[in-house]
Amino acid sequence: MSKAFLLCVPIVAVSLAGAFTQSTKRKQNYPDASLGSAFVADTSQLTLSHALISVTTGAPERTGLEKAGFRVAPMVNRHDGQGTASVTIEFLNGFLELIYPDPTVPVLPALQAGAEKFRLKSAWRETGYSPIGIVFNRTPATPEKFPFATWRISLEWMEQGSFIEMMTPKEMPKTVSLSIHPASTGEKENEMLARDPVKGAMFLHPNGARRLTGLRVAAPSADGLPPAASYIAGLGLVKFDVGRQWLLDVTLDNGKQGKTKNLEPDLPMIIHY
Repeated sequence: MSKAFLLCVPIVAVSLAGAFTQSTKRKQNYPDASLGSAFVADTSQLTLSHALISVTTGAPERTGLEKAGFRVAPMVNRHDGQGTASVTIEFLNGFLELIYPDPTVPVLPALQAGAEKFRLKSAWRETGYSPIGIVFNRTPATPEKFPFATWRISLEWMEQGSFIEMMTPKEMPKTVSLSIHPASTGEKENEMLARDPVKGAMFLHPNGARRLTGLRVAAPSADGLPPAASYIAGLGLVKFDVGRQWLLDVTLDNGKQGKTKNLEPDLPMIIHY
Protein backbone atom coordinates (compact mmCIF):
# COMPACT_ATOMS: atom_id res chain seq x y z
CA MET A 1 0.00 0.00 0.00
CA SER A 2 1.56 3.29 -1.03
CA LYS A 3 2.21 6.05 1.43
CA ALA A 4 0.21 8.30 -0.85
CA PHE A 5 -2.90 6.24 -0.06
CA LEU A 6 -2.19 6.69 3.63
CA LEU A 7 -1.98 10.40 3.05
CA CYS A 8 -5.27 10.94 1.30
CA VAL A 9 -7.46 8.91 3.64
CA PRO A 10 -7.80 11.59 6.37
CA ILE A 11 -8.98 14.19 3.88
CA VAL A 12 -11.70 11.95 2.52
CA ALA A 13 -12.63 10.68 5.93
CA VAL A 14 -13.31 14.16 7.28
CA SER A 15 -16.66 14.07 5.51
CA LEU A 16 -17.75 10.70 6.88
CA ALA A 17 -19.45 12.05 9.97
CA GLY A 18 -20.45 9.30 12.34
CA ALA A 19 -18.53 6.59 10.47
CA PHE A 20 -15.68 6.44 12.97
CA THR A 21 -15.31 6.80 16.73
CA GLN A 22 -14.56 10.30 17.91
CA SER A 23 -13.03 11.16 21.25
CA THR A 24 -14.87 13.38 23.71
CA LYS A 25 -15.02 16.96 22.43
CA ARG A 26 -13.86 19.84 24.56
CA LYS A 27 -14.14 23.49 23.68
CA GLN A 28 -10.80 24.93 22.54
CA ASN A 29 -9.59 28.43 21.80
CA TYR A 30 -8.31 29.16 18.31
CA PRO A 31 -4.55 29.53 17.93
CA ASP A 32 -2.84 32.90 18.08
CA ALA A 33 -2.02 34.66 14.83
CA SER A 34 1.54 33.35 14.95
CA LEU A 35 2.35 30.09 16.63
CA GLY A 36 5.50 28.10 17.22
CA SER A 37 8.79 27.67 15.45
CA ALA A 38 9.44 25.32 12.56
CA PHE A 39 13.14 24.99 13.27
CA VAL A 40 13.57 23.87 16.90
CA ALA A 41 11.30 20.86 17.14
CA ASP A 42 10.45 18.71 20.14
CA THR A 43 10.51 15.33 18.40
CA SER A 44 9.85 13.40 21.60
CA GLN A 45 6.05 13.33 21.23
CA LEU A 46 5.60 13.46 17.44
CA THR A 47 7.79 13.66 14.35
CA LEU A 48 7.05 15.46 11.11
CA SER A 49 6.25 13.05 8.28
CA HIS A 50 5.05 14.94 5.20
CA ALA A 51 2.88 17.68 3.76
CA LEU A 52 0.30 17.75 0.98
CA ILE A 53 -1.39 20.26 -1.26
CA SER A 54 -4.65 19.50 -3.05
CA VAL A 55 -4.37 20.42 -6.74
CA THR A 56 -6.29 20.06 -10.00
CA THR A 57 -6.70 16.83 -11.96
CA GLY A 58 -3.42 15.51 -13.31
CA ALA A 59 -1.38 17.86 -11.09
CA PRO A 60 -0.21 20.23 -13.83
CA GLU A 61 1.02 22.40 -10.96
CA ARG A 62 4.03 20.06 -10.76
CA THR A 63 5.63 22.10 -13.55
CA GLY A 64 6.53 24.85 -11.11
CA LEU A 65 8.35 22.39 -8.89
CA GLU A 66 10.22 20.88 -11.82
CA LYS A 67 11.30 24.33 -13.01
CA ALA A 68 12.57 24.99 -9.48
CA GLY A 69 14.87 21.97 -9.74
CA PHE A 70 12.81 19.23 -8.08
CA ARG A 71 12.31 15.73 -9.46
CA VAL A 72 8.78 14.37 -9.28
CA ALA A 73 8.83 10.67 -8.36
CA PRO A 74 7.93 8.53 -11.40
CA MET A 75 5.03 6.64 -9.78
CA VAL A 76 1.50 8.02 -10.00
CA ASN A 77 -0.38 6.78 -6.93
CA ARG A 78 -3.99 5.77 -7.65
CA HIS A 79 -6.30 5.64 -4.63
CA ASP A 80 -8.93 3.16 -5.76
CA GLY A 81 -12.26 3.66 -4.02
CA GLN A 82 -11.57 7.32 -3.28
CA GLY A 83 -11.41 8.79 -6.76
CA THR A 84 -8.05 10.45 -6.24
CA ALA A 85 -4.45 10.11 -7.37
CA SER A 86 -1.19 11.82 -6.47
CA VAL A 87 2.45 12.46 -7.28
CA THR A 88 5.23 13.07 -4.77
CA ILE A 89 8.49 14.95 -4.35
CA GLU A 90 10.66 12.69 -2.21
CA PHE A 91 13.24 13.73 0.37
CA LEU A 92 15.40 11.54 2.56
CA ASN A 93 13.28 12.24 5.64
CA GLY A 94 9.83 12.94 4.20
CA PHE A 95 7.99 14.12 1.12
CA LEU A 96 5.63 16.65 -0.40
CA GLU A 97 2.53 15.41 -2.18
CA LEU A 98 0.29 16.88 -4.85
CA ILE A 99 -3.01 15.05 -4.60
CA TYR A 100 -5.95 15.49 -6.94
CA PRO A 101 -9.39 14.19 -8.03
CA ASP A 102 -8.99 11.67 -10.86
CA PRO A 103 -12.11 10.68 -12.86
CA THR A 104 -10.40 7.46 -14.00
CA VAL A 105 -10.12 6.23 -10.39
CA PRO A 106 -13.32 4.55 -9.07
CA VAL A 107 -15.19 5.86 -6.04
CA LEU A 108 -16.95 3.51 -3.64
CA PRO A 109 -20.58 4.43 -2.85
CA ALA A 110 -19.70 4.92 0.81
CA LEU A 111 -17.00 7.44 -0.14
CA GLN A 112 -18.98 9.57 -2.59
CA ALA A 113 -19.43 12.36 -0.05
CA GLY A 114 -15.74 12.21 0.79
CA ALA A 115 -14.78 12.44 -2.87
CA GLU A 116 -16.89 15.58 -3.15
CA LYS A 117 -15.19 17.02 -0.08
CA PHE A 118 -11.85 16.37 -1.68
CA ARG A 119 -12.99 18.10 -4.88
CA LEU A 120 -13.83 21.16 -2.79
CA LYS A 121 -10.34 21.14 -1.32
CA SER A 122 -8.74 20.95 -4.75
CA ALA A 123 -10.86 23.97 -5.82
CA TRP A 124 -9.70 25.92 -2.78
CA ARG A 125 -9.54 29.28 -4.56
CA GLU A 126 -13.29 29.18 -5.21
CA THR A 127 -14.51 27.23 -2.18
CA GLY A 128 -12.37 28.60 0.66
CA TYR A 129 -11.43 25.08 1.79
CA SER A 130 -7.84 24.57 2.89
CA PRO A 131 -5.72 22.73 0.31
CA ILE A 132 -3.05 21.99 2.91
CA GLY A 133 -2.51 18.91 5.07
CA ILE A 134 0.30 18.09 7.49
CA VAL A 135 1.01 14.53 8.65
CA PHE A 136 2.98 13.36 11.68
CA ASN A 137 4.27 10.05 13.00
CA ARG A 138 4.07 8.69 16.54
CA THR A 139 7.03 8.12 18.83
CA PRO A 140 7.30 6.05 22.04
CA ALA A 141 6.48 9.27 23.93
CA THR A 142 3.29 10.12 22.03
CA PRO A 143 0.50 10.59 24.58
CA GLU A 144 -2.47 8.23 24.51
CA LYS A 145 -4.85 11.19 24.74
CA PHE A 146 -4.40 14.76 23.54
CA PRO A 147 -5.74 18.00 25.09
CA PHE A 148 -8.15 18.42 22.14
CA ALA A 149 -10.70 16.32 20.32
CA THR A 150 -9.42 13.64 17.91
CA TRP A 151 -10.96 10.78 15.97
CA ARG A 152 -9.48 7.57 14.63
CA ILE A 153 -9.64 5.67 11.37
CA SER A 154 -8.78 1.97 11.13
CA LEU A 155 -8.99 0.31 7.71
CA GLU A 156 -8.85 -3.31 6.56
CA TRP A 157 -5.44 -3.07 4.92
CA MET A 158 -3.79 -1.60 8.02
CA GLU A 159 -1.96 -3.77 10.52
CA GLN A 160 -4.13 -4.99 13.38
CA GLY A 161 -4.27 -2.39 16.13
CA SER A 162 -2.91 0.45 13.98
CA PHE A 163 -4.91 3.54 13.03
CA ILE A 164 -4.81 7.06 11.64
CA GLU A 165 -5.64 9.71 14.21
CA MET A 166 -7.26 12.85 12.89
CA MET A 167 -6.47 16.02 14.84
CA THR A 168 -8.77 18.22 12.74
CA PRO A 169 -12.41 17.98 13.94
CA LYS A 170 -15.01 16.59 11.55
CA GLU A 171 -17.09 19.71 12.02
CA MET A 172 -14.24 21.92 10.69
CA PRO A 173 -13.84 20.56 7.11
CA LYS A 174 -12.50 23.83 5.69
CA THR A 175 -9.52 24.01 8.04
CA VAL A 176 -5.97 22.70 7.66
CA SER A 177 -5.87 18.90 7.89
CA LEU A 178 -3.63 17.67 10.74
CA SER A 179 -3.24 13.93 11.31
CA ILE A 180 -1.01 11.21 12.73
CA HIS A 181 -0.22 8.18 10.57
CA PRO A 182 1.54 4.90 11.29
CA ALA A 183 5.26 5.27 10.63
CA SER A 184 6.36 5.09 7.00
CA THR A 185 9.80 4.36 5.53
CA GLY A 186 12.54 5.86 7.68
CA GLU A 187 15.43 8.12 6.78
CA LYS A 188 18.04 5.37 6.99
CA GLU A 189 16.11 3.20 4.53
CA ASN A 190 15.75 6.14 2.16
CA GLU A 191 19.47 6.90 2.39
CA MET A 192 20.18 3.33 1.33
CA LEU A 193 17.68 3.54 -1.52
CA ALA A 194 19.23 6.81 -2.68
CA ARG A 195 22.43 4.90 -3.48
CA ASP A 196 20.60 2.89 -6.13
CA PRO A 197 21.38 4.55 -9.50
CA VAL A 198 17.82 3.97 -10.74
CA LYS A 199 15.45 3.81 -7.76
CA GLY A 200 17.39 6.46 -5.86
CA ALA A 201 17.19 9.09 -8.61
CA MET A 202 13.98 10.54 -7.17
CA PHE A 203 15.91 11.73 -4.08
CA LEU A 204 18.62 13.48 -6.10
CA HIS A 205 17.02 16.79 -6.99
CA PRO A 206 19.07 18.88 -9.43
CA ASN A 207 18.83 21.88 -7.09
CA GLY A 208 20.63 19.88 -4.37
CA ALA A 209 17.77 19.84 -1.82
CA ARG A 210 17.73 16.66 0.25
CA ARG A 211 15.88 17.00 3.57
CA LEU A 212 12.65 18.52 4.86
CA THR A 213 13.57 20.70 7.85
CA GLY A 214 10.75 23.20 8.42
CA LEU A 215 7.12 23.99 7.65
CA ARG A 216 4.96 27.07 8.13
CA VAL A 217 1.25 27.16 7.31
CA ALA A 218 -0.62 30.41 6.75
CA ALA A 219 -4.42 30.56 6.82
CA PRO A 220 -6.54 33.50 5.63
CA SER A 221 -8.14 33.71 9.09
CA ALA A 222 -7.84 32.11 12.52
CA ASP A 223 -10.92 30.03 11.67
CA GLY A 224 -8.74 28.13 9.21
CA LEU A 225 -6.59 26.66 11.97
CA PRO A 226 -7.96 23.75 14.03
CA PRO A 227 -7.49 23.71 17.82
CA ALA A 228 -4.67 21.16 17.49
CA ALA A 229 -2.52 23.79 15.75
CA SER A 230 -1.64 25.31 19.13
CA TYR A 231 -0.39 21.96 20.40
CA ILE A 232 1.65 21.24 17.25
CA ALA A 233 3.14 24.72 17.33
CA GLY A 234 4.08 24.23 20.96
CA LEU A 235 6.17 21.22 19.96
CA GLY A 236 7.95 23.36 17.39
CA LEU A 237 7.07 21.00 14.54
CA VAL A 238 5.15 23.50 12.40
CA LYS A 239 4.60 27.24 12.59
CA PHE A 240 1.07 28.57 12.00
CA ASP A 241 0.22 32.12 10.94
CA VAL A 242 -2.76 34.14 9.78
CA GLY A 243 -1.98 35.74 6.43
CA ARG A 244 -3.58 37.00 3.25
CA GLN A 245 -4.37 33.52 1.89
CA TRP A 246 -3.55 29.81 2.20
CA LEU A 247 0.19 29.18 2.01
CA LEU A 248 2.58 26.31 2.70
CA ASP A 249 6.06 27.66 3.46
CA VAL A 250 8.66 24.88 3.19
CA THR A 251 12.28 24.91 4.35
CA LEU A 252 14.72 22.28 3.07
CA ASP A 253 18.20 21.62 4.48
CA ASN A 254 17.71 24.56 6.87
CA GLY A 255 17.94 26.88 3.87
CA LYS A 256 21.71 26.43 3.61
CA GLN A 257 21.88 27.50 -0.07
CA GLY A 258 20.12 30.76 0.68
CA LYS A 259 17.65 30.33 -2.20
CA THR A 260 13.88 30.87 -2.26
CA LYS A 261 11.36 29.79 -4.89
CA ASN A 262 7.85 31.27 -4.84
CA LEU A 263 5.51 28.92 -6.70
CA GLU A 264 2.46 31.16 -6.44
CA PRO A 265 -0.06 31.52 -7.99
CA ASP A 266 0.00 27.99 -9.45
CA LEU A 267 0.77 26.45 -6.05
CA PRO A 268 0.20 28.09 -2.65
CA MET A 269 3.80 27.26 -1.75
CA ILE A 270 7.11 28.99 -1.08
CA ILE A 271 10.27 26.88 -0.76
CA HIS A 272 13.55 27.87 0.89
CA TYR A 273 16.64 25.71 0.40
